[in-house]
Amino acid sequence: MALSLDNTKAGEQIVTLYQDRRMHRAGIFNRMDEVRRHYNGDVMVPLPELDDMEKPAIPNLIAQGIDQFAMRVASTMPDIAYPALRPGIQSSETKARDRRLANVGWWDMNKMGTKVRRRSRHLTAYGMTAVTLSPVSLDPNDKREIPHWRVRNPLSTYPSQMIDPDSMEPTDCIFADVRPLGWLKDNYPKQASVLYTGKAKNTDMFTILEYLDEIETVIIVVGAKRNIGEHHDPGQGVASHQILDRIPNRSEVCPVVIAGRITLDRLQGQFDQMLGMYQREAKLDALNTIAVFRNVFPDEWIVSPANSPTSPRVVQEADGKQGIRGIIDKGQVQVVHITPGPESQTALDRLERAQRLTAGMPAEMGGESGSNIRTARRGASVLSSAIDMPLQEYQEIIGNSMELENQRAVKIMKAYYGEKPSMFFFGSDGKISRPDYTPNETFETDMSYVKYSMAGSDANGMVVQVGQMVGLGAMSKQTAMEMLPQIEDPIRERDQVELEGLRQALLAGLEQQASAGTLDPSIIARIALAKAERHVSLEDAVAKIHKEMQEEQAEQANTQAQAQPQASPEMQPGMAQSPDNPVQGPSAGPQAGAQPNLQDMLAQLHTQSEASQVPNPMAGGQPVPQGPQPAPAPQQLGV
Repeated sequence: MALSLDNTKAGEQIVTLYQDRRMHRAGIFNRMDEVRRHYNGDVMVPLPELDDMEKPAIPNLIAQGIDQFAMRVASTMPDIAYPALRPGIQSSETKARDRRLANVGWWDMNKMGTKVRRRSRHLTAYGMTAVTLSPVSLDPNDKREIPHWRVRNPLSTYPSQMIDPDSMEPTDCIFADVRPLGWLKDNYPKQASVLYTGKAKNTDMFTILEYLDEIETVIIVVGAKRNIGEHHDPGQGVASHQILDRIPNRSEVCPVVIAGRITLDRLQGQFDQMLGMYQREAKLDALNTIAVFRNVFPDEWIVSPANSPTSPRVVQEADGKQGIRGIIDKGQVQVVHITPGPESQTALDRLERAQRLTAGMPAEMGGESGSNIRTARRGASVLSSAIDMPLQEYQEIIGNSMELENQRAVKIMKAYYGEKPSMFFFGSDGKISRPDYTPNETFETDMSYVKYSMAGSDANGMVVQVGQMVGLGAMSKQTAMEMLPQIEDPIRERDQVELEGLRQALLAGLEQQASAGTLDPSIIARIALAKAERHVSLEDAVAKIHKEMQEEQAEQANTQAQAQPQASPEMQPGMAQSPDNPVQGPSAGPQAGAQPNLQDMLAQLHTQSEASQVPNPMAGGQPVPQGPQPAPAPQQLGV
């Protein structure tokens, strides 16, 4: 698609948009950064009695809550459903299944499980998660021609304003990153020579802006900050910014999807309200620690006796290591112990409980349980009441976001690789060994549904619930396969289950024949050897041995009767041969004391039918030979 000069944005416009959005989102970013510092353990306790590098020594419930909720949200993956445009038509149903398998393959090749775990942490901690899609990977070694997902840092995301609070599709978005000056000089020497860098070194960082919309992707570098009245060296460059690259967007859709938590009027994370309690608990714990330290080394006071006319005097300082005793003239030593009050321990416990209640984090998340919870069912009920509803909301938000991402992935695949055959899954070298589909033919529509089977349940709870419903008869096994995230292709899984059932029935039949003596032991041995040597399935081994025996029997029958027409292998009994049903040649009759086989009986009946005559009532009851008769001679009509 050719760029339109009327719709493309100049570098100055993009830089101005970035500065405006940065100022507008300053408050949101400050809260996000505070949560990040608490999660990383970078918060300091401002007390002079402690060391300068002293950190809080209390449970970091913020980090535990973020990890626990995120891991439970991402413990199950949603299912993708592409509806057929013409239900009931086999070709349309096949294309719909291919669309689903292709999309599942994109997810697998993008390691979507890991990306969902990172996005879940962003959603719970920051209140938002951002992702972009591109036709190429950031890794130069990854040459797969598929849509590539990239999880972006919310702290560097500046989307356009969306009027609808539930919308996840910004019209454009700016992402900010930093790169050293040396990287700019190596990759973009021309732009780096014009950019104003001041007195920066090669290791100094410069801001890189990435602007994305439905028309193009623009990469801009922002120069160093200029001070008013500062003398500029001409060799340092004069440009405040430079465009590094401008790439057209063939998909004609903004490749950015931003999902956020549902709140009242502003963006906030789940643990924003815990920050003050965490800091107060850390401060109280630090004060309590100071009291303990002082009690280890108590204060000593020299006290004079009551009504003493003189003041006490230290004659010699004591040194226990040297064995020197202290001497005090007209006085005595009094040791003062500072014991922490019991109120501090109670206050610490109350603050921890307040944090758990605020964030919805029961003690079960840390492997603990209340003293009044004595059964596993009661513990699961408490945990479910606290976390099921938040998990359900997060999973539905991520599912809605993935639907929009799939639409963009389809557009990218058709715009960039529409006519190229592709595979459902292939290696990072990008080589297509066995084409599975062509995007332009398979993706008749980009409409898909992404849905969690049981939103609000983690991996452990969902498997149990699905199994119970199947056992009660309220759900079919096919529906259960579609709901379980571990089963990527329910149709293939159904075929495998049915095949295993038939294979089990085949094995049971062979065992029964072997036990009854109707199956020769040599045949059993040949099947076992085929399984052991060729490592094939049971049905393949049985079919192979059956075919080999048919060929051997046909060769034996043809050898015994050279004058007769040769028998084909398909006419032989193969593994159906038994002591009661031996191999019979074409000219050999039934053996004495043995029952004739089906082939001999049919031949005998056919011979008797040709020799017999059936009476014809129209011919005076005379028998008429069966079979084709010559046509009667024409009669001459007299005058």
